[in-house]
Amino acid sequence: MTIDSDFHSHVSRSSAHEMALAAQEKGLRVLGLSEHIFQMNEARPILEHMHLEGPLLTFPAYIEAIHAANQLVSVDVRLGMEVDFIPDKNEAIQAHLVGHPWDFLIGSVHEIDGLQFEHVKKWDREEGERLWLRYFELLRQAVGSGYFNLVSHPVRMRLKNPYLPSQLDEELEHLAAEAARHDVALEINGHDVLNYPSLVQRLARACALHKTAVSVGSDAHYPLKVAQAHAQSEAILREVGITKVRIWKKRTVEEYQL
Repeated sequence: MTIDSDFHSHVSRSSAHEMALAAQEKGLRVLGLSEHIFQMNEARPILEHMHLEGPLLTFPAYIEAIHAANQLVSVDVRLGMEVDFIPDKNEAIQAHLVGHPWDFLIGSVHEIDGLQFEHVKKWDREEGERLWLRYFELLRQAVGSGYFNLVSHPVRMRLKNPYLPSQLDEELEHLAAEAARHDVALEINGHDVLNYPSLVQRLARACALHKTAVSVGSDAHYPLKVAQAHAQSEAILREVGITKVRIWKKRTVEEYQL
């Protein structure tokens, strides 16, 4: 395996140090830690509707913990955050990020017009297909917003919604083209690779077609999950001819060859 970075992982259920140690044990060179912004105490008032995944953190404590972890392991630990893209709240959300030394910011769509789709279990086909199309519309807006270095898990709608629209590949290509135009990476997400690999393959084909930059992240919430599905993710990328993985330092692009 030649993917030696993981640019999507969380700390609220363990710690930055534990996640960094896991990355070191798995032979990673670079680990991007990216806790959810809704886990930050300062941003919680505008995101209190989001489901907490662990204890609340503060921005200073989170940043200090990552800097401290970086001193204790051989892995290059980088400072990121997974940031919700919510059209009517984006300005307020982004205000919390100003002035912090981010290496990278992930844009994520976890809700559609107030519906947190990862926590709803059933729709009919008509509603399911409509939600897919609205999801892609929001992903394109996130890509074009100028806020983010990458946009995460672009096929996560599949978690609870099996009603794929007939034009799914066209939607993936439209998203990939927009991402390439704005020089924003799309994520090959380890959780998604493990749960619906064929959809991630279709995403990767769209990225290859449009020469869209890709990032690889495990979406680990526990140390054992760091670099989960990296081997499978690499196989998907190689199959479609993608040979570069994008990472960031101080919001500046770096890439390495597979």
